Amino acid sequence: MRIVLVGAKGVGKTTICRKVVEMARRRGLRCVGTITSQQGDDLLVEDVATGEKKLLAAVAGSHKVPGGIPHCHFVFSPEGIEFGKRALSKRGDLLVIDEFGKLELMGKGFDNALEAFKRHGRAVLAAQDTLKDRLLQELDGVEFKVVEATEQNREELPQAIIGCLDAHR
Repeated sequence: MRIVLVGAKGVGKTTICRKVVEMARRRGLRCVGTITSQQGDDLLVEDVATGEKKLLAAVAGSHKVPGGIPHCHFVFSPEGIEFGKRALSKRGDLLVIDEFGKLELMGKGFDNALEAFKRHGRAVLAAQDTLKDRLLQELDGVEFKVVEATEQNREELPQAIIGCLDAHR
């Protein structure tokens, strides 16, 4: 089962993904993928399998990113992008991709994210609700379930997502 988790910016998609990984590991599943989080002016990408983190992007002008790629108000690190792409190429029982964004829809950034999601039988892909329609177009023909995160349901969602993943083993 594949899950596309959508929700507004700041609703808790990353927290939901972390809790899903924690629950899946308690069930003996090997989790792989990426989790992206903000720390001050920086975006960090975490390899779910190892827990290692790298700089993914910095707010433009906050500090120098060697070889940086400007996009929106961030400058992306080529090293951080390659780190994330390697994390997404690992094999595991559950793939988590947090957060799929505009760069990926443009075929940049973690440009292997959609193929990894399509390839894995058990996967969770988180994206902002503003990207939902374009993302669903890209996934045409792929079997998945859309789950929307809201302030009202975010506490129950990790268990519900694990339930969906368990039901479709």
